[in-house]
Amino acid sequence: MPAQTLKTHKMSTLLSDTKKTIKDVVTSYDTFRDEIIFMEFDRTSFGELRGFAPLTPTRFDSLVLIGITDGEIEIQIDYISYKAGKNSLAMIMPSHISNFINGDNNLKGWIFVISKLHLESYSNQIPSVMSYMQIKKHPLTQFDNDEYQSLYPSLNYIRTRMNQHTHIFHQEAIRFAIQLFFFDLGNLFFGKKKYHLTATLSRKEEIFADFQMLLREHCKKQHDVKYYANELCITTQYLSSILKDQSGLSASRWIQEALIIEAKGLLKRPRVNVQQVADKLNFPDQSTFGKFFKKHTGLSPMSFRKS
Repeated sequence: MPAQTLKTHKMSTLLSDTKKTIKDVVTSYDTFRDEIIFMEFDRTSFGELRGFAPLTPTRFDSLVLIGITDGEIEIQIDYISYKAGKNSLAMIMPSHISNFINGDNNLKGWIFVISKLHLESYSNQIPSVMSYMQIKKHPLTQFDNDEYQSLYPSLNYIRTRMNQHTHIFHQEAIRFAIQLFFFDLGNLFFGKKKYHLTATLSRKEEIFADFQMLLREHCKKQHDVKYYANELCITTQYLSSILKDQSGLSASRWIQEALIIEAKGLLKRPRVNVQQVADKLNFPDQSTFGKFFKKHTGLSPMSFRKS
């Protein structure tokens, strides 16, 4: 893989390190240069997959599509939980934080990952309905059975092209197949009333979106609500009221949730000790971090790591 791709695509790096293990646990796995990845999973493999990106709380530079063929799973996107049931599709944009929380016994689905670097080459060819703002407002879409099943021909076409390694125009053929999939997906989205509307945000929604962006960038170092309010040029009370209105959570709760997600992600790394996690998250010492983590998870950092 080119050095530039390794630097800009954290997701593929994580997956390439564990690819053989993932292949062993998922029901199907295809990849192209670790920039395009398709895998199918069921309830059995889901438990094994939780140990790998993007299924732990993770920030990555990829577009991730998660299709639920059967059963139900809870997915957290930018600290907001969504229940994805049968025939639903979740779309996670680059830079967002995501986490699979729990799936039921009937769970079956697939994950389709396209690196941000690779995705940029489609910017002028993806239907306008796939805009960032529309996906931001509607990360989870419920389809009927026929609509959901209609995605499989173009998905399978991508997989076929990915495996045609001797094709002279291998990369171009894959590019064409992915374009076809996005047009099929866009066709379904245009059939949904909410996607006919212009994806504009109210002032409160803009502040909410700006707060989420600030939180993603600064939550490791900035734990005080006042910092985010100052950055947004509003009072702490007004910020909390907007967040309550938009999400049901206060500003302090959002910051706490963000820190816990970051902490869980760091604690999953075996070479990072608890003191280093505390330092990375700007806690004064390991003890303070440990008390914070246990208060919000019920487990000590070490107990969480062992689990």
